[in-house]
Amino acid sequence: MTPGLRRLFEQHRAERAQELRDMATILDNAGLTPNSGPVRDAADQCRGGLQKDGAREFWGFDIADLQINLEKQYHVRPQSAVLDGCRGILSVKVEEYVPRDQGEVGHSFELLRDASVGFHLDAVHEVSGEILPLRAAWHLDTHGYTNPSDRGVHPRFHFQVGGNRLKELDAEIRGVLMLEAPRFPCAPLDGILAIDFVLAHYCGKKWQDFKYVLPSYLRLRKNPVQRYWLPYFRTIAESIDALD
Repeated sequence: MTPGLRRLFEQHRAERAQELRDMATILDNAGLTPNSGPVRDAADQCRGGLQKDGAREFWGFDIADLQINLEKQYHVRPQSAVLDGCRGILSVKVEEYVPRDQGEVGHSFELLRDASVGFHLDAVHEVSGEILPLRAAWHLDTHGYTNPSDRGVHPRFHFQVGGNRLKELDAEIRGVLMLEAPRFPCAPLDGILAIDFVLAHYCGKKWQDFKYVLPSYLRLRKNPVQRYWLPYFRTIAESIDALD
Protein backbone atom coordinates (compact mmCIF):
# COMPACT_ATOMS: atom_id res chain seq x y z
CA MET A 1 0.00 0.00 0.00
CA THR A 2 1.41 3.37 -1.01
CA PRO A 3 1.77 6.10 1.63
CA GLY A 4 -0.92 8.17 -0.09
CA LEU A 5 -3.38 5.29 -0.18
CA ARG A 6 -2.66 4.37 3.44
CA ARG A 7 -3.27 7.97 4.54
CA LEU A 8 -6.65 8.17 2.76
CA PHE A 9 -7.64 4.70 3.94
CA GLU A 10 -6.86 5.44 7.58
CA GLN A 11 -8.67 8.78 7.32
CA HIS A 12 -11.74 6.94 6.01
CA ARG A 13 -11.63 4.44 8.87
CA ALA A 14 -11.26 7.29 11.36
CA GLU A 15 -14.37 8.95 9.90
CA ARG A 16 -16.32 5.69 10.22
CA ALA A 17 -15.22 5.36 13.84
CA GLN A 18 -16.32 8.92 14.61
CA GLU A 19 -19.73 8.31 13.04
CA LEU A 20 -20.28 5.38 15.37
CA ARG A 21 -19.17 7.42 18.40
CA ASP A 22 -21.57 10.20 17.40
CA MET A 23 -24.40 7.69 17.15
CA ALA A 24 -23.51 6.28 20.57
CA THR A 25 -23.70 9.78 22.05
CA ILE A 26 -27.13 10.36 20.47
CA LEU A 27 -28.42 7.06 21.90
CA ASP A 28 -27.06 7.97 25.34
CA ASN A 29 -28.47 11.50 25.35
CA ALA A 30 -31.92 10.28 24.27
CA GLY A 31 -32.00 7.47 26.84
CA LEU A 32 -32.43 4.89 24.08
CA THR A 33 -29.93 2.40 25.47
CA PRO A 34 -28.75 1.37 28.93
CA ASN A 35 -25.26 0.86 27.51
CA SER A 36 -23.80 2.28 24.30
CA GLY A 37 -20.62 0.26 24.86
CA PRO A 38 -21.21 -2.10 21.90
CA VAL A 39 -21.31 0.87 19.50
CA ARG A 40 -18.20 2.45 21.04
CA ASP A 41 -16.40 -0.89 20.90
CA ALA A 42 -17.26 -1.11 17.21
CA ALA A 43 -15.80 2.39 16.71
CA ASP A 44 -12.51 1.21 18.25
CA GLN A 45 -12.50 -1.81 15.91
CA CYS A 46 -12.58 0.51 12.90
CA ARG A 47 -8.95 1.37 13.65
CA GLY A 48 -7.90 -2.24 14.33
CA GLY A 49 -5.72 -4.59 12.34
CA LEU A 50 -6.53 -6.13 8.98
CA GLN A 51 -7.65 -9.70 8.26
CA LYS A 52 -7.16 -11.81 5.13
CA ASP A 53 -9.58 -13.58 2.83
CA GLY A 54 -7.25 -15.56 0.63
CA ALA A 55 -4.89 -13.02 -0.86
CA ARG A 56 -7.11 -10.02 -0.16
CA GLU A 57 -7.18 -8.04 3.08
CA PHE A 58 -10.32 -6.72 4.75
CA TRP A 59 -11.32 -4.77 7.85
CA GLY A 60 -14.55 -4.30 9.75
CA PHE A 61 -16.43 -3.85 13.00
CA ASP A 62 -19.01 -5.68 15.09
CA ILE A 63 -21.80 -4.15 17.19
CA ALA A 64 -22.55 -7.00 19.60
CA ASP A 65 -25.97 -7.19 21.28
CA LEU A 66 -26.79 -3.49 21.57
CA GLN A 67 -29.86 -3.04 23.79
CA ILE A 68 -32.38 -0.46 22.54
CA ASN A 69 -35.26 0.77 24.70
CA LEU A 70 -38.38 0.44 22.56
CA GLU A 71 -41.50 2.56 22.53
CA LYS A 72 -45.01 1.11 22.85
CA GLN A 73 -45.71 -1.29 20.00
CA TYR A 74 -49.11 -1.36 18.28
CA HIS A 75 -51.11 -4.04 16.42
CA VAL A 76 -49.16 -6.82 18.11
CA ARG A 77 -50.13 -10.45 17.57
CA PRO A 78 -51.04 -12.30 19.66
CA GLN A 79 -53.00 -9.55 21.39
CA SER A 80 -52.18 -11.16 24.76
CA ALA A 81 -48.50 -10.33 24.33
CA VAL A 82 -46.97 -8.30 27.17
CA LEU A 83 -44.17 -5.99 25.99
CA ASP A 84 -44.01 -3.51 28.88
CA GLY A 85 -40.54 -1.99 29.14
CA CYS A 86 -39.43 -4.01 26.12
CA ARG A 87 -35.88 -3.84 24.80
CA GLY A 88 -34.71 -4.93 21.38
CA ILE A 89 -31.31 -6.51 20.83
CA LEU A 90 -29.39 -5.40 17.73
CA SER A 91 -26.19 -6.96 16.37
CA VAL A 92 -24.33 -5.70 13.30
CA LYS A 93 -21.26 -7.02 11.47
CA VAL A 94 -19.68 -5.06 8.63
CA GLU A 95 -16.59 -6.18 6.68
CA GLU A 96 -15.07 -4.33 3.73
CA TYR A 97 -12.09 -5.18 1.55
CA VAL A 98 -9.09 -2.88 1.67
CA PRO A 99 -9.11 -0.51 -1.33
CA ARG A 100 -6.49 -1.27 -3.98
CA ASP A 101 -6.03 2.35 -5.05
CA GLN A 102 -6.98 5.83 -3.89
CA GLY A 103 -10.01 5.91 -6.20
CA GLU A 104 -11.60 3.02 -4.30
CA VAL A 105 -11.41 4.66 -0.87
CA GLY A 106 -14.91 5.29 0.43
CA HIS A 107 -16.58 3.04 -2.17
CA SER A 108 -18.05 0.93 0.61
CA PHE A 109 -20.72 -0.86 -1.41
CA GLU A 110 -18.25 -2.05 -4.04
CA LEU A 111 -15.79 -3.17 -1.33
CA LEU A 112 -18.41 -4.79 0.90
CA ARG A 113 -17.46 -8.33 1.94
CA ASP A 114 -20.21 -8.93 4.49
CA ALA A 115 -23.06 -6.93 6.02
CA SER A 116 -25.01 -8.90 8.59
CA VAL A 117 -27.68 -7.43 10.87
CA GLY A 118 -29.77 -9.30 13.44
CA PHE A 119 -32.55 -7.98 15.66
CA HIS A 120 -34.88 -9.63 18.15
CA LEU A 121 -37.19 -8.69 20.99
CA ASP A 122 -38.77 -10.83 23.68
CA ALA A 123 -42.20 -10.77 25.31
CA VAL A 124 -44.53 -13.17 27.13
CA HIS A 125 -48.20 -14.14 27.01
CA GLU A 126 -50.53 -16.39 28.96
CA VAL A 127 -52.08 -19.53 27.53
CA SER A 128 -54.38 -21.65 29.75
CA GLY A 129 -52.83 -20.17 32.87
CA GLU A 130 -49.27 -20.79 31.67
CA ILE A 131 -46.84 -17.92 30.99
CA LEU A 132 -45.05 -18.59 27.71
CA PRO A 133 -42.23 -16.74 25.95
CA LEU A 134 -42.64 -14.87 22.69
CA ARG A 135 -39.91 -13.67 20.39
CA ALA A 136 -39.88 -11.58 17.22
CA ALA A 137 -36.72 -11.82 15.14
CA TRP A 138 -35.40 -10.73 11.77
CA HIS A 139 -32.02 -10.48 10.11
CA LEU A 140 -30.28 -9.13 7.04
CA ASP A 141 -27.70 -11.43 5.47
CA THR A 142 -25.03 -11.21 2.81
CA HIS A 143 -25.10 -14.33 0.64
CA GLY A 144 -21.97 -15.45 -1.16
CA TYR A 145 -22.85 -16.92 -4.53
CA THR A 146 -21.47 -20.36 -5.38
CA ASN A 147 -23.81 -20.73 -8.35
CA PRO A 148 -24.77 -17.78 -10.58
CA SER A 149 -28.24 -19.29 -11.06
CA ASP A 150 -28.96 -18.62 -7.36
CA ARG A 151 -29.05 -14.87 -7.87
CA GLY A 152 -32.75 -14.68 -8.70
CA VAL A 153 -34.05 -16.56 -5.64
CA HIS A 154 -31.31 -15.79 -3.15
CA PRO A 155 -30.42 -12.06 -3.39
CA ARG A 156 -26.96 -11.10 -2.19
CA PHE A 157 -28.42 -8.78 0.46
CA HIS A 158 -31.73 -10.08 1.74
CA PHE A 159 -34.09 -9.41 4.62
CA GLN A 160 -35.55 -12.45 6.37
CA VAL A 161 -37.96 -12.88 9.27
CA GLY A 162 -37.24 -15.62 11.81
CA GLY A 163 -33.90 -17.43 11.71
CA ASN A 164 -31.57 -18.90 14.33
CA ARG A 165 -32.69 -16.56 17.10
CA LEU A 166 -35.87 -18.63 17.37
CA LYS A 167 -34.10 -21.97 17.87
CA GLU A 168 -33.73 -21.70 21.63
CA LEU A 169 -37.48 -21.14 22.00
CA ASP A 170 -38.48 -23.82 19.50
CA ALA A 171 -39.91 -26.29 22.04
CA GLU A 172 -42.09 -23.60 23.63
CA ILE A 173 -43.46 -21.83 20.55
CA ARG A 174 -47.23 -22.19 20.08
CA GLY A 175 -49.22 -21.67 16.90
CA VAL A 176 -46.87 -19.80 14.54
CA LEU A 177 -45.45 -21.29 11.33
CA MET A 178 -42.52 -19.42 9.75
CA LEU A 179 -40.67 -20.56 6.65
CA GLU A 180 -37.27 -19.46 5.37
CA ALA A 181 -38.78 -18.07 2.17
CA PRO A 182 -39.34 -15.48 0.95
CA ARG A 183 -36.04 -13.62 1.14
CA PHE A 184 -36.68 -10.01 0.26
CA PRO A 185 -33.93 -8.13 -1.56
CA CYS A 186 -32.71 -5.36 0.71
CA ALA A 187 -30.22 -2.52 0.56
CA PRO A 188 -27.26 -3.29 2.87
CA LEU A 189 -27.08 -1.69 6.30
CA ASP A 190 -23.95 -0.65 8.16
CA GLY A 191 -23.89 0.24 11.85
CA ILE A 192 -25.42 3.70 11.43
CA LEU A 193 -28.09 2.59 8.97
CA ALA A 194 -28.99 -0.48 11.04
CA ILE A 195 -29.55 1.59 14.19
CA ASP A 196 -31.55 4.12 12.16
CA PHE A 197 -33.69 1.29 10.73
CA VAL A 198 -34.52 -0.04 14.20
CA LEU A 199 -35.30 3.43 15.58
CA ALA A 200 -37.56 4.21 12.61
CA HIS A 201 -39.60 1.03 13.10
CA TYR A 202 -39.63 0.58 16.88
CA CYS A 203 -38.99 4.06 18.30
CA GLY A 204 -40.93 6.17 15.82
CA LYS A 205 -41.57 9.19 18.05
CA LYS A 206 -37.90 9.60 18.95
CA TRP A 207 -36.92 9.02 15.32
CA GLN A 208 -39.28 11.75 14.12
CA ASP A 209 -37.90 14.10 16.78
CA PHE A 210 -34.35 13.41 15.57
CA LYS A 211 -35.32 14.15 11.96
CA TYR A 212 -36.91 17.50 12.73
CA VAL A 213 -35.04 18.92 15.73
CA LEU A 214 -31.60 17.29 15.57
CA PRO A 215 -29.82 18.31 12.35
CA SER A 216 -26.70 16.38 13.38
CA TYR A 217 -28.71 13.15 13.13
CA LEU A 218 -29.59 13.76 9.48
CA ARG A 219 -25.98 14.65 8.73
CA LEU A 220 -24.87 11.43 10.40
CA ARG A 221 -27.08 9.39 8.04
CA LYS A 222 -25.90 11.15 4.88
CA ASN A 223 -22.50 9.53 4.34
CA PRO A 224 -23.62 5.91 4.95
CA VAL A 225 -26.56 6.43 2.58
CA GLN A 226 -24.21 7.67 -0.12
CA ARG A 227 -21.68 4.88 0.51
CA TYR A 228 -24.14 2.00 0.35
CA TRP A 229 -27.57 2.92 -0.95
CA LEU A 230 -26.66 5.17 -3.86
CA PRO A 231 -24.53 2.50 -5.61
CA TYR A 232 -26.97 -0.26 -4.59
CA PHE A 233 -29.94 1.40 -6.29
CA ARG A 234 -27.76 2.52 -9.20
CA THR A 235 -26.86 -1.14 -9.76
CA ILE A 236 -30.54 -2.09 -9.75
CA ALA A 237 -31.36 0.70 -12.22
CA GLU A 238 -28.52 -0.37 -14.51
CA SER A 239 -29.75 -3.97 -14.43
CA ILE A 240 -33.22 -2.83 -15.48
CA ASP A 241 -31.75 -0.69 -18.27
CA ALA A 242 -29.81 -3.72 -19.51
CA LEU A 243 -33.13 -5.53 -20.18
CA ASP A 244 -33.84 -3.24 -23.18
